[in-house]
Amino acid sequence: MPHEQIEVVDGRTRRWEGRKSDLVHAAVEYVLDTGIAELTLRPLGAAIGVSNTTLIRQFGSKDEIIRVVCQQIHGQMVASLSGFWQRSEGRPADVLRALWTLWLAPEYARQFTFLFELYGLALRQPERFEWFASSVVYDWLRPLQDALVGEGVEPTEARTLSTLIMSIVRGLYLDMAGTHDVDRAGEAFEMAMRLIEPLVADDRRRNGRR
Repeated sequence: MPHEQIEVVDGRTRRWEGRKSDLVHAAVEYVLDTGIAELTLRPLGAAIGVSNTTLIRQFGSKDEIIRVVCQQIHGQMVASLSGFWQRSEGRPADVLRALWTLWLAPEYARQFTFLFELYGLALRQPERFEWFASSVVYDWLRPLQDALVGEGVEPTEARTLSTLIMSIVRGLYLDMAGTHDVDRAGEAFEMAMRLIEPLVADDRRRNGRR
């Protein structure tokens, strides 16, 4: 077991075992609650019970904390997306409907809000957040693209369809984040699925799949 350390932060004594994974988890919860636009080390350290020195020693900088937190949140969502596809035997549209319902759960609202906030910062500061801009697009496309190919869709067509689908889904979640109008967004999502299903079926037929 790692050597236990005791730190005093804002007059509070907190025991910390020195495991970076514990700090990452605490930082994730803090960022999901407060956002990253005005993230600074001192309030973060005070909230999770460690000193600035510990944060710097473990992460190196505020930007590295943001990157690690993002990797944790983004990685969990992409892993759940990939796992959902692998466990499902349904048509892609049916899987997307199930994922849509899953992602309406309250615990996902904070995660989408974080990703949208970071997306905005990455558009303003592309060099600073270059690591995020591509992964938030391509990492999400890959599971859907692979699923479509597995259903008999030609790879180039699958890439285009997955881009269309994920753009619709991302846009509708952004809509809900701003308006909280779940019913209207859900109706739009269902319409999109009805329009996309014939495209998938047509491509399957062209490739000799039924």
